[in-house]
Amino acid sequence: MPNFRKAAAVLLALVLVPLTAVSGTAVAANRYRTVADFDAGWLFNYGDASGAGGASYDDGGWRRIGVPHDWSIEGRTPPSSPFSQSAPSIGRGAYLPSGIGWYRKHFSLAGVPAGRRVSLEFDGVMANASVYVNGTLIGTHPYGYTSFRYDITAAAKAGGDNVVAVKTDTTSQPASRYYTGAGIYRDVRLVTTDPVHIGQWATRVTTPGNTTVHAETTVVNESAVAASVSVQGVLSDPGGATLPAVTTAAKTVAAGASATFAYDVPVSNPKLWDLANPNLYSLATNVLVSGSTVDDDVTSVGIRTLTFSASAGMSLNGRSVKFQGVALHQDFHGLGTAAPQRAVQRRLAQLKALGVNAIRTAHDPPSPAFLELTDRMGFLVLDEFFDVWTQHKYTDVGDYATYFGKAAGAPTGTPAVPGASGSVPWYQVDATSVVLRDRNHPSVAMWSTGNEIRDPIATRTPLLTRMVSIAHALDPARPVTQALFRPGDSGDITGATRTIVDVFGGNYRPDEVIQAAKASPARAGLFTEMGTDTSAWTTVRNNALVTGLFLWTGAAYLGEADGLWPRGEGDFGLMDGVGTVRPIGYSWQRTWGAPTTSPPPTGTSASRVLLTPDHSTVSTDVDDVSYVKATVADSAGRVVTGSSAPITFGISGPGVLVAVDSGSPVQETFRGPVRKAYQGVAYGLVRATGAGTITVTASSGGLTLGTTTLSGTTAPFVPCAGSCD
Repeated sequence: MPNFRKAAAVLLALVLVPLTAVSGTAVAANRYRTVADFDAGWLFNYGDASGAGGASYDDGGWRRIGVPHDWSIEGRTPPSSPFSQSAPSIGRGAYLPSGIGWYRKHFSLAGVPAGRRVSLEFDGVMANASVYVNGTLIGTHPYGYTSFRYDITAAAKAGGDNVVAVKTDTTSQPASRYYTGAGIYRDVRLVTTDPVHIGQWATRVTTPGNTTVHAETTVVNESAVAASVSVQGVLSDPGGATLPAVTTAAKTVAAGASATFAYDVPVSNPKLWDLANPNLYSLATNVLVSGSTVDDDVTSVGIRTLTFSASAGMSLNGRSVKFQGVALHQDFHGLGTAAPQRAVQRRLAQLKALGVNAIRTAHDPPSPAFLELTDRMGFLVLDEFFDVWTQHKYTDVGDYATYFGKAAGAPTGTPAVPGASGSVPWYQVDATSVVLRDRNHPSVAMWSTGNEIRDPIATRTPLLTRMVSIAHALDPARPVTQALFRPGDSGDITGATRTIVDVFGGNYRPDEVIQAAKASPARAGLFTEMGTDTSAWTTVRNNALVTGLFLWTGAAYLGEADGLWPRGEGDFGLMDGVGTVRPIGYSWQRTWGAPTTSPPPTGTSASRVLLTPDHSTVSTDVDDVSYVKATVADSAGRVVTGSSAPITFGISGPGVLVAVDSGSPVQETFRGPVRKAYQGVAYGLVRATGAGTITVTASSGGLTLGTTTLSGTTAPFVPCAGSCD
């Protein structure tokens, strides 16, 4: 759980109830329900392990780790290179390893009151996650990008040792056109609730007219008797001041049944959420049974109005705005897909400095932690569902097309699909999951049902219709688009696609997007993916109905490098994989009117290594990391961009080297103390192991040693808000 949510939860705990301990975990949220951070204390085994799902399996020899964890980026035997030209993932998966990895964690529920419901919530596991509790298979979740929650009450033991085991399997390859990572690469939580509680992702919040916070939620009664239930809403403003509580009328909810409640909180002089001032309120929805509070659900709220039309394009709070967007894949180079919040925040801040105000989550749903940062930092997000539907791309036999139309096994870990009965295909489950989980984020501007889907239009039309209907049923106000592939050639302009989507989107065919958007009945259009030629912005600016564009891409990414060995990535990106701005990035910075910056001055004769941390204080929190930059410099401190000298990092004091990195597209291990400079620069990524002074050194043959210090702290990492360093 990101730490700003931890802080908010602890504050509520202090106000509402005494702390509830859950042995073996760090309690992160302690309200009427308990939401415990479940990231620490895992054991890991690289490769298959027969019987590892069993309760009594001997895991004494397994490696101790914390999650999020990407086992592919580190490989079987770090610091040895994980890359192999013969890897089944091929260049599309960056020549990185695939296969099976197992995780186990022992925990106790001794502090949990009797009768509580107990669930495990995973933000994302890559891929085909089979979850066992005390030897019982709870469920299997194929898609690595969607969250799921399993009720483990029946399998868990109130006293004594419990063990959860998770098998991850990426054996079927190639599985993607880009690097996906492997393992439990996002956060995990243990949730305990009263039997009468708010359902999973059941609260939906809107802000009609920017003067009211309207909430709807569903309360589930999993007790054995009927309950008299009411719901209370408590809204706090961005400064923490609490508005008067609103309580609904009571309803009798039968045992095993559920009921829906709605309420409105009027807001005078609202502090609106926008790109420059992303103000956030907090809404606590409390469940009362016979007048006593038994459960609550806390939702971050941004009061804003976002509209789309053919005549005006896109407006935020009544002001015209365009998507100055970039697409991003989800890897963070040497960190893989298991990136600390500080690394994500760093990349977003770097992009904002280039004038970027919008992110397309190419081509998969992001983590909740990512969206909490875009909420806080003032970005708009195009939240994308899938890269494939029923047809594989290329020969990627392991991609999502394998599961798209396959009947989902129970439990799915997701609430019921709207309008469905009986067995449903996985794509409907996953689309439901994305919309329910992400719909309350003010940064999410629009849904995209897919990227360059290659199915014929006769196949696509009913599938698109179904996905749009799911999105509209769960989130009526937010529009749906699709990143179409050659819409003129594929029948999307003259066919049904044009009127099924709310905003007509297309990749690399701006004239076709405009043509389709102007046709009656007209609608807004979007250039969902474009190359980096800045002339495209003139087209966006001169057409009111075009809501903006998303460039390919904001930062370099691993994969999509088939046939490029020894390279593990292509040349896309306004920045390289560690955030060095490329010339095209500066061009877009000028085009978008952002304050201009310049590349550092260069030299030719290397004499020393200079060390510069991006933050001088770093925490023991797994969400924190300091990027310590090693620059091969001349006597005047100018970077020698022609240097590829190997840099050896050293650490003394309470710190650890998490990874080494550079912007090089050529494969090289990200673990161990050595990394070759790329264009004169390499990075050591450092985390504290305790409080105190951490000394970092960087050496290279014949060059003067570089030294810097960091202050280690045990304080939790707290993300920034608005404009960030």
